[in-house]
Amino acid sequence: MYPLVHEITELYGKDVIFEGGGSNAGINALLEGKADVAMSSRSLHTNEKNNFIIKGKPYTEVIVAYDALSFIVHPENKVSKLTKAQLAGIFSGEITNWKQVGGDDKAIVVIVRESASGTNEFVKDVITNKKPFPANAKVCIGTSAVIQAVSQHIDAIGFVGIGYLEEIVKPIAISAGSGNNFVMPSFKTALNKTYPLVRPLYFFYLKNQEAKVKAFMDFALSQLGQKAVVHKGFIPAGSNIKINAK
Repeated sequence: MYPLVHEITELYGKDVIFEGGGSNAGINALLEGKADVAMSSRSLHTNEKNNFIIKGKPYTEVIVAYDALSFIVHPENKVSKLTKAQLAGIFSGEITNWKQVGGDDKAIVVIVRESASGTNEFVKDVITNKKPFPANAKVCIGTSAVIQAVSQHIDAIGFVGIGYLEEIVKPIAISAGSGNNFVMPSFKTALNKTYPLVRPLYFFYLKNQEAKVKAFMDFALSQLGQKAVVHKGFIPAGSNIKINAK
């Protein structure tokens, strides 16, 4: 969410101290009173919700945009489509060779994000059913590093938000079922909800700080704020935004 929120804050045009660090870091900073707004690419875990309750800090959750999580491989990789079950096997270490999913007889190099990443958590929640990533998975700090790693290794697979897709990597078509209907990640398929891996992107703030952050939150959900969402390749949170889906 870093580039998206950076653009929103620049358009907002008022003093905003803005830092990255991953969803976990933002949520913890909000809980500890070190941030007024936390950005997160995942919802709160049960233990995090309990921590806010225990500390007497009720919070508000706002969906600022949606993202289509995209699985990517090297452009020369023969594999162009995978089912969610196959992805689960790859990212839990049960499928280790590309030939098991229609590719060459080569070991799969799994690329993941750092532990603080909310995107990691989303993949574990939605794809691997809480199973850990393979012990030999290569960890990249930040989405741009994932793009570079996959583009430089023909046997690699990783995951990024749709706004980060570049021509140096190849997105994979995904089937939520047994493989009868594969859908490519795109702005259009995310918007019309045919792509199966669309996720909300969140802002969280404490209810007792609402007056302080209201103007910024209203701006993020305004026409201009949501145009920044589209400009960064994400899907707007509101249905009142005029866009051209391609």
